[in-house]
Amino acid sequence: MVLQKLNYTENPVDIPNPDRGAYRGRWQNIPPALVNEVNSPFGITPEVDHRVPVDENSVLYHGRQVPPVEGDDIEPTEFFNGINQNDKPYIGGTGVSAVPSISFMAFDLVNFSSNAFLSAADAFVYKDDGLLTDPLTGKPRTGKTQPLTPFALDYIRGLLQKVREGEGTALVKFSYDGNGFNYVEPFKYPHLNLTEGLIRGPEPEGMCGAEGHGDKNWIEYHIFQLVPVFAEFEDVIMCVKTGMVGAWGEQHSSPMSRDPKTYKFLLDAYLEAVPASRSLLTHAGGFLAWYNATYGTAYNFFNIDTMPVPKRGTPEARFGFFNDSYAAGGDDASDNGSLSEGGEMLLPCAEDYGYDRARILTWIHKQNNFVQGEGGLQENEFSRMPNAIVEACRLRTTALNMRHGKYTTWSGFVYKEENFAGSAAFFDPVYDGKNGLEYFRDRMGYRLVLRETRMDEHAEADGVLRVQLKIQNVGFGNVINKKRVTVLLKPEDDSAFGDNITVFKDDNSYFIAGTGIDARDWLADENGNGYFTADTDIDARDWLTDENGNGRADNFSAWREVSVDIGIPAFSPCPENGTAITPGTYNVYLKINDPKEKSANKRCIRFANHYIWDAGLGANKIGVIRIGIVSPRVI
Repeated sequence: MVLQKLNYTENPVDIPNPDRGAYRGRWQNIPPALVNEVNSPFGITPEVDHRVPVDENSVLYHGRQVPPVEGDDIEPTEFFNGINQNDKPYIGGTGVSAVPSISFMAFDLVNFSSNAFLSAADAFVYKDDGLLTDPLTGKPRTGKTQPLTPFALDYIRGLLQKVREGEGTALVKFSYDGNGFNYVEPFKYPHLNLTEGLIRGPEPEGMCGAEGHGDKNWIEYHIFQLVPVFAEFEDVIMCVKTGMVGAWGEQHSSPMSRDPKTYKFLLDAYLEAVPASRSLLTHAGGFLAWYNATYGTAYNFFNIDTMPVPKRGTPEARFGFFNDSYAAGGDDASDNGSLSEGGEMLLPCAEDYGYDRARILTWIHKQNNFVQGEGGLQENEFSRMPNAIVEACRLRTTALNMRHGKYTTWSGFVYKEENFAGSAAFFDPVYDGKNGLEYFRDRMGYRLVLRETRMDEHAEADGVLRVQLKIQNVGFGNVINKKRVTVLLKPEDDSAFGDNITVFKDDNSYFIAGTGIDARDWLADENGNGYFTADTDIDARDWLTDENGNGRADNFSAWREVSVDIGIPAFSPCPENGTAITPGTYNVYLKINDPKEKSANKRCIRFANHYIWDAGLGANKIGVIRIGIVSPRVI
């Protein structure tokens, strides 16, 4: 086996691989003086979820987005600098852009809960008079607790279909207060003397009463109604944020979100509704409440770090973490309460419920799942470079909202070795001279670099393709969703199919001489070039990142060895008594995508190397092999 002539160095550029990276949070930021029916028809809200309609007469709401995009938010975008542009269009202000790899598909079910306010104005007048309907007009100020209508479900399908037609994957969330109308944030209304807090819990109450589902409450029933949607779009769903309770669906503030019993029925409902191949996001307190109720344990924030590493395939292994104030709050170790969320409900009578940042991060690291960061990112000891790199490795940071947070915290950091003095973070010379935000952008989630390929120079047509790879994951996290890993053989040029074979026509089929192979069955890429495929049993989830965050090329212990041994006749199309592989020189590719993927080349994992990516194939070149003749061919 010989070393293949490829470039094995990392290319320090943005690579929008599936299930990781930046996402474009829906944008709206308007000062009170500019709020009107055009700019903000429902009041001020910085994060805008898709309002799910009841029928064709429902008012749609996606906020004052710039530009107004629905469904597939895969648009090149500059990271936010933390400066409110008020009435001006969104500008990033950091000088660092990315092609988002995730569509944040957040759906607001305000129309389906009698406790959820339809607008900020409705919430404020309720705050004054305590009435759920306007005393003069009788107009409701909230939605109506009811089943999700066929129109609503089709609307959700339509937006997820746009994700499928695009290039990204969907981070899905449902809630009853996606725009935060049930919660007062005084900073939005500096001209008013307001106290921060919940106005009313937005969740629908009671049992649903639907025929055959009398054992379900309304939240459980709505999740049940979403089962076919989750199944239909399993191919593009990255993970599901369990939401549903609390303001913005962030599982805080409301009485229901503070009740440990809620998380047992809520997370069980999601475990059953969402395909087992997909992860679920919740906060630490919610997970512990569910875990204790499920397994009869008594974990809390004092001992969360002692929980065992979950085994792959178990329900507990499906849970990741969402942080709605990533590295926020000055030097507040709780990230504005996101890391400590739910701890007090586990020990309700204790003065100290045991929150400790190190313990929480230990648990999150053990979970080895998705970590989504929403807002936050303020200047503090946890966000300052290069310590932010250490924190991200501990958290396994996967996805961050590029439109919410002060990213100049990272873009202002010069990525030079002397700036790493005294830090536990590893300096990677590949990024020398760039800035911290460029490094962070590229390291979110997994990032795979091909470090070595060895392959036989020649194989007979009835022989075996033998390949030995060394792959290094230099990201903060790992591949979480199972991937299909396929080997492709593509002729180096068109003559590789025709130099040593004869093709003849019989009954409108074009057969390779000496075989029963119809040449028209050869697969073709977008350019019409034939290629052959064979599946492997390789599991990309085993390509683990270095536990200490060392992604340097000279960290040989982090190079993961991968062996491929595939009989040449196994490459399709391949009938039982022959093979379509013909003599010639073939480029060998590795294609990595979701087993449910419906497209030919979308959402495939690209290695972070120079010159090996084939966009038409959605595959990475790993070498070249010559395939010989088995026996003379007879016409």
